[in-house]
Amino acid sequence: MNSRSVLLGAFFRALGHAVHQRDGVCWVEVGRLSLMAVPATEAVAVAPGAVDTVLRDTGRVAATFVSADGTGVPAVAWWVRDPHYGLAAVQRQFRQNLRRGQGKVTVRRLEWREFRSLAFEVHCQAAAARGGPAPPTTSAGGWNRLCDLLADDVRFEATGCLVDGSLAGSIVSLTADGLCEGVMADCTPRFAGVRPAHWLYHRFAAEMIRRPGIRGVTVGRQGLPPRTSLDAFKRHAGYAPEPIQIAAVLHPRWRSALEPAMTRAVIRWTARLLGPRAGALANVSLLDAAVATRRSVRERDRAAG
Repeated sequence: MNSRSVLLGAFFRALGHAVHQRDGVCWVEVGRLSLMAVPATEAVAVAPGAVDTVLRDTGRVAATFVSADGTGVPAVAWWVRDPHYGLAAVQRQFRQNLRRGQGKVTVRRLEWREFRSLAFEVHCQAAAARGGPAPPTTSAGGWNRLCDLLADDVRFEATGCLVDGSLAGSIVSLTADGLCEGVMADCTPRFAGVRPAHWLYHRFAAEMIRRPGIRGVTVGRQGLPPRTSLDAFKRHAGYAPEPIQIAAVLHPRWRSALEPAMTRAVIRWTARLLGPRAGALANVSLLDAAVATRRSVRERDRAAG
């Protein structure tokens, strides 16, 4: 297990997620049903049967990870690797959005005492805007535990976007093993008109990729299903899509029940019928990915003889 995995495990634990270390892989419980291997942009070599074991141990229905052997479904991770990245790399519409904040916006590194005091309100507002259950970090105690963890390791940093002196958004990043990853981003709807997210994603990458020893800056990978608007935002910001394969594995107990095409069709129909109330049923793409992963594993094994 590399240093990024260890640090990300501690980070997600501070965010309120259960974390499981198994056979050199760090698994994080996400949502109510799934596990995800972190770093989420890094290929994971998983021993045969290891995913089944961690699913049995945790009771989770599914696990996803970036496959090291090419099995799974195609996706992309978003990276900046050009040390000369700048305004020329962003698309015209993105550049026009940046102009909305000219003269009003400052993007700079935040000291942890600033982050602790200024970013809490932004974090809470961003969590409310995203909907769903409030994370533990929206309480004062949970926020302080997170800030204590971040302040205790120099590999974590916070970049803030200030509008006329008020914090409009922030990115928390982790730099380790020559790579910098944005691991948490929050923006308050209050300053949406000056596009703080545009400024943050652009200036964060431009600053980090110029630092000695940093080979790449990432803001994550596509999910299952991909979020088209978020992917377009990252592409317009000049982050390059790098191909990966996302493998999905279902708990052995649920595999035969959930993988058949008829079952997935019924779940898809039910999710459409329920709309916003569908909850976990809406993520039938995860089941489709599990079927595709099993198929690709069989094809790989046949080709190997």
